[in-house]
Amino acid sequence: MNTQVPAIHVGVRALRARMVLRAQRWASAAALCGLGVACALLVGCASPAKEPLGASRQDVAQRLGQPTAVYPRAEGGERWQYSELPAGVQVYNLDFDAAGRLVANAAALTQQWLEQIPIGQWTVADVRYWLGTPQRVDRVARFDGEVWVYRFTQLSDPRFAYIHIDPSGTVRQVLFVDDVSSAPDDRP
Repeated sequence: MNTQVPAIHVGVRALRARMVLRAQRWASAAALCGLGVACALLVGCASPAKEPLGASRQDVAQRLGQPTAVYPRAEGGERWQYSELPAGVQVYNLDFDAAGRLVANAAALTQQWLEQIPIGQWTVADVRYWLGTPQRVDRVARFDGEVWVYRFTQLSDPRFAYIHIDPSGTVRQVLFVDDVSSAPDDRP
């Protein structure tokens, strides 16, 4: 009597085992994706733009974490900066008074705000205080100095602000350019 299992049955068992293992892997991956989405939604609820005036520094730090940068304010207190750069398009300035209460909360990277940069008056320190660290720093052939690049959106259109800073550290020019890197290619 032959006690060996026919080869076809062994192949079916192996195939079934692989299918079960593959299904378990997909279920694990789906569970991890679901967990990731849930975490992103929870984290997404905390936004510097939503912080209410009068909130304490401790409450803000608990909700948002540590700021990207902290600057002393001339009026007393501190400015906490939360930057989405280099990958994002916004910088939020949260100003606290000397008692540690939030007195101002503003988005810095808006077309209207950037157009008001005082040419010939602002220094590198002013740019950092109001706008934070740039997305990148470039150099160009026809300007002796650095060009600080900030990505932002006007309405929903992605744009760049190019802030030209001379060797003495003074803002000399601000230019705005559309970001066409993600625009559809309509060429034939």
